Amino acid sequence: MKIKKIKIFVITTLLVGLILMAINFISGYFSQRVKIYIKQKVQLEASNLISTTIKTEVLPHIDLDNMVKIIGEENKIESVFINTYQVNKITSEISENLGNMMRNINERDFDNLYLPMGIILSDTLFSNLGPNINIRIYPVGSIIVDILSDCEHYGINNSLLTIYVKVRIIFAAVIPFQRSEVEVQAHLPLIVQIIQGVVPRYYFNSSSDEYIPYPIIE
Repeated sequence: MKIKKIKIFVITTLLVGLILMAINFISGYFSQRVKIYIKQKVQLEASNLISTTIKTEVLPHIDLDNMVKIIGEENKIESVFINTYQVNKITSEISENLGNMMRNINERDFDNLYLPMGIILSDTLFSNLGPNINIRIYPVGSIIVDILSDCEHYGINNSLLTIYVKVRIIFAAVIPFQRSEVEVQAHLPLIVQIIQGVVPRYYFNSSSDEYIPYPIIE
């Protein structure tokens, strides 16, 4: 009689334990922790693929030397022009190549795009353990490509001009019973150039209230 009760107790305990484990696993599978991991993983892998495609398929065929035209004499820059034709050409080339890449995308392009089963249970203890669940992605909507410029002060009366391409694509990330949309942005500098200005003849040192003369060569 006692053996039968022990068996019932053990079986009940095992069933309760399995139910609790199943509930914990399901809760972890649909948790915010898993969603954040998928989002970060997709953003990293997809942005790397986008940048690699632009570097290998587009930039080698673009004349970046004629993209910026500086008017003025040495140390006396009057204006800076950005070649609109080159900008439109780069935008068109990037959109076309990324479009082809998206249409031919497959799992071989994302060998590291997977979700370890350990993440479902804990992101600190079992993050790299267990079998992996493949994360499938495909683009949603259109590809947005922009060529942007930024100019900031650099040194004394100099400016640092940066022209970069910004790509924005929204992907759908899919694992069994889950689907989420992830926005991926890639920034790739095209030109980084220092525009020199006129160095002043005197420099005011605020710490000592002294004027430091700039050497003048006659």
